[in-house]
Amino acid sequence: MAKPRPSGLDVYARPYIPQILKSVNQLAARSVYSELVLWIDYAQYTHSFAGTRFLPADAPQPSTQTDQSDLANRLAQHLEPKRYYSHFSNALVQEVQHLQHECEEHALYKVTLFQAPSDPRPAMFWLHVPGLREMRLRVEIGDSVLLRQIHFGMRGEILEAPLLTYRQDQPVLLSPYINLQYHSVIWGIDRLKERLTVRVDGLQPTSMVFNASFTIQGARLGALHKAVADVDHLLATNRAIDNVLNRAYGTLPYMISGPPGTGKTKTLVELAMQLISATPEAHLLVCAPSDPAADTITLRLRQHMTPKQLLRLNSPSRSFPEVPQSILPFCHVDDDMFSLPPFPQMMAYKIVVTSCRDAEILIRARLRNADLFNLEFGFQSAMHPEKTTPYPSLHWTGLLMDEAAQAIEPEACLGMTVVAPPEECMAPEQAPPIFVMAGDQNQLGPRTASKGTALQTSLFERLLSRSVYSEHPLARSKLSGGVMRPLTQKMLPILRPPFANLIRNYRSHPAILATPSALFYNDTLEPEATKTDSLLSWPGWKGEKWPVLFATNTGLDEIEQDGGGWYNNTEARMACEYAQSFLAAGLVEAREICIISPFRAQVNLLRKTARNKKNKIAMGDVSIGPLEAFQGLESRLVIFCTTRTRDRFLEQDAARGLGVINEPRRYNVAMTRAKEGLVVIGNPAVLAQDPCWTAFLSFCQRNGLWDSGNGSWTAPEGEYGKAGRLEKQLLHAKGAADRQANGLRNGGRALGLPDDDEHVLWQSGVDVESALREVDDAEAGGDEEAEDAQDEDED
Repeated sequence: MAKPRPSGLDVYARPYIPQILKSVNQLAARSVYSELVLWIDYAQYTHSFAGTRFLPADAPQPSTQTDQSDLANRLAQHLEPKRYYSHFSNALVQEVQHLQHECEEHALYKVTLFQAPSDPRPAMFWLHVPGLREMRLRVEIGDSVLLRQIHFGMRGEILEAPLLTYRQDQPVLLSPYINLQYHSVIWGIDRLKERLTVRVDGLQPTSMVFNASFTIQGARLGALHKAVADVDHLLATNRAIDNVLNRAYGTLPYMISGPPGTGKTKTLVELAMQLISATPEAHLLVCAPSDPAADTITLRLRQHMTPKQLLRLNSPSRSFPEVPQSILPFCHVDDDMFSLPPFPQMMAYKIVVTSCRDAEILIRARLRNADLFNLEFGFQSAMHPEKTTPYPSLHWTGLLMDEAAQAIEPEACLGMTVVAPPEECMAPEQAPPIFVMAGDQNQLGPRTASKGTALQTSLFERLLSRSVYSEHPLARSKLSGGVMRPLTQKMLPILRPPFANLIRNYRSHPAILATPSALFYNDTLEPEATKTDSLLSWPGWKGEKWPVLFATNTGLDEIEQDGGGWYNNTEARMACEYAQSFLAAGLVEAREICIISPFRAQVNLLRKTARNKKNKIAMGDVSIGPLEAFQGLESRLVIFCTTRTRDRFLEQDAARGLGVINEPRRYNVAMTRAKEGLVVIGNPAVLAQDPCWTAFLSFCQRNGLWDSGNGSWTAPEGEYGKAGRLEKQLLHAKGAADRQANGLRNGGRALGLPDDDEHVLWQSGVDVESALREVDDAEAGGDEEAEDAQDEDED
């Protein structure tokens, strides 16, 4: 059967907007500005503890204007220390261009503005924004939304200008209005209801129908430019390079590489607690790329710390409902907004947790190590000019960054700027701050509007690819099947590794881990989770009865009329039927099930189907959402809906980073959320165009984990059709390995086949151990003979 030709139509094209509506935004208009939200007064805050005498003037913000000519060639150039600022500055310029395009795509036309009921604040209105729930539009409290009023004529037509008539040769205004552009300000965000609360001062209520345009906030992006410039200045000192040349690897960033479920956050929290316990003067900055991730760290730290020791620093733009109630005592609130504590209180905290972006608050408040050092050193020098002033201790002694693989590098630079010591701090006894990053470069990376730029590679991933990490004998890439290759004399001396590879998974059943471990982690994951067999009694499992199932769905995927997203009715029905089956068996509660889809429209359809009152069993507590919402989360049972069942639109999916086909990181996140059961629904003919999905389908077919039959699909031979280590373990545990591996050469060896790499490595270790034992025995025998001869001489 011939493969269908790709469609020439763009299924993601925006709905048609009449030119007359667009022209309203182009009319000359007078600007009307609205009152801004309350914010931190950084100058006043700094003056409260330092004034300006002993702090050098803050460096001006670098210009965000960059020559656009030859931008593509400059972006493609290799990153070098001397080009650090220009490399990332160019990438940020391109990101701004794509963000502007993103804002234009989300522009609203002919929408109604509603007076916010029961809101005591003046001039507050509600604006409905589709896609706000899924965070497709990046807006924050304090952002500006441009509103253009639409006026209508007597017959309901849109007026582009005031209507005039002439009486006795004198112009008479028939529609008494003037064109205004309202610079409204976002004062509230309700993502669940997809609604913004905006302040619109001076609104003339001649019409409540508007065009709405979203804007890029230059100050936010300017902070990233400045952070990159600060790190560029540090690189210019060549201190990091000298450390590498001198093999002083103890000052390199320490990397904790942790696959899903291996306890990265728990490890980082334990490290933080031990650091402040071991060193009384320690003060740590802990960052994460998102507010929810920073909240998770705070929730774990609060079990061991008091509100006087731990601060969860939030941006004033964050709304109170977003913050978990249990960590509000660890936040500082001033004038009904999140803010900075007074300086003495701020300096007393042992740990400050914030998002990578909000580390900018500490920079603008002059609470960096460099500023605090200059303040203390300058004050002491002025107080005792006749004495040699000792170097003050650094306030921030460490930076810990969780989920580091999700942060763009300029965001990571913000935290680095806070803890970086000043150039003057060169005392040999002064230990530099430690820098630890934990993450997984094989899961979702940085979210950017631009594709294919330096911003899509996180600092975590970029550093791990450097030879000091990737070529180390203990690097994960040097392991095979969980077995370290034999160390030889040629490898000596072996440097102490500036990294840790977490391999013990405390989340999932081995069958769920089998394919991701083989594909992404060099087959190194070790299942350590307990009580993962509780769903095995479900009658729907097939073949080997492992808690993994692939269900074939060939029902057509369809697109919403406005091009908003893809959905699949057949798949939604199947997913809810599987959930109903588990609930009917009494094996799980509704809140222990999650249903995931990579497409927004399918998420909406799944929610509607699950909440249907005609369902035999209530499914209101089933967690249903987009893929991105579940990174870092887990559930006893996961039902994953791939949704895409036709391959004609795969190229357009890939161009927009949608779906899970040829998206290995998104695939990995989807397949590693389940603890005890995983059901995947999809079309094998479409999924098999991706090597990752081919590996999973082959795993299911080899072991009979296939519902609705596998049709004509056949697993390919070669790398993706090969059983991994965890799969072999499972087969051995069930006795099936005895039928396939009767050539095992050692009855005590539980894993591996005689012709695979794992067995060769294992056998080489046995041979070396035997040879060493023979040498030891020979030496021992020689010693005994010498002792006997000595005894005879003495006699």
